[in-house]
Amino acid sequence: MNPFQLQEDVPQPLPKPIEGLHEIGPPPFLIKTFEIVEDPNTNHIVSWNRGGASFVVWDLHSFSTFLLPRHFKHSNFSSFIRQLNTYGFRKIEAERWEFANEGFLLGQRHLLKSIKRRASSFASSSIHDPCVELRKEKHLLLMELASLRQQQQTTRCYIKAMEQRIEGAEKKQRQMMSFLASAMQSPSFLYQLLKQRDMMRLKEIEVEVEERERGSPMSELEALALEMQGYGKHRNV
Repeated sequence: MNPFQLQEDVPQPLPKPIEGLHEIGPPPFLIKTFEIVEDPNTNHIVSWNRGGASFVVWDLHSFSTFLLPRHFKHSNFSSFIRQLNTYGFRKIEAERWEFANEGFLLGQRHLLKSIKRRASSFASSSIHDPCVELRKEKHLLLMELASLRQQQQTTRCYIKAMEQRIEGAEKKQRQMMSFLASAMQSPSFLYQLLKQRDMMRLKEIEVEVEERERGSPMSELEALALEMQGYGKHRNV
């Protein structure tokens, strides 16, 4: 009996498909949004909140101006909100742009595939009530307008503070120029100024000499130097 013949008659098991090979990945919108929130370099604009169960858009202006064009090729924040609503995100705070979804969690990127688009329910609701979308759009625009007004007020306060600082610097500059002009026009004024400076210096040196006399003895070289400048007294060695 040929052993090779027996091996050829044994049926070979069929190869198993690779697990997850044909699974559909998360939509690009969810992936890009997750990457934006995950980026620690933009936490001052948008970041996780509530321990990673939600995310907050802290700076609406910067989010619309810089992040949306970089990732979505547009700067329409209202359109971004509509997309979130399409995927079942909920706005959980009335006073700020904070959103949550059970499949959108900190460090749980694999859960994104569990988030389903609810286009059919949205379409049916729009058919039954065509004003719903307009009301939502109006509400989003009013919220965005309020945020922009607040940012505008903050910018105005900053500009006003900068103007006051510039005005103060210019006032000091004018005072300095007036002082220098007076000094140049009046030699006696300049003489008095220099004399006052020398007197202040003399007083400082006398204080230094007194401190040295109370403390460690002054060396002969230091005493001689002070005498040559007209300060101090002869010391008995």
